[in-house]
Amino acid sequence: MFRAVIILFLVAAIPWAITTWWQMHRSQSQRERAWVGRMSLGLWLGSVLTALAVVTFAMRGQFLALPIVGVGALAVRHGLRRARARIRAEEGDPFSRAKRVN
Repeated sequence: MFRAVIILFLVAAIPWAITTWWQMHRSQSQRERAWVGRMSLGLWLGSVLTALAVVTFAMRGQFLALPIVGVGALAVRHGLRRARARIRAEEGDPFSRAKRVN
């Protein structure tokens, strides 16, 4: 089972890298580009840790972690979309980047 998880991550690494490159390519600002890089690395590490936890639970016969992982993935996706929208809104507003006079 552990070999299958490793092979799955190696197969998933190529589309993940292409998706990250494409998101960086279509980013509108340097700040958003940096956020995409940090987000991709963080999700990759989180996915590896989650896969290790699922393999550990599967060895004990506890598949209760799968719905929790699914709900967590949906929550992360929602949070990432909101963060990208917030960054784009802040970068698009000319008054948010203005320097204070006093």
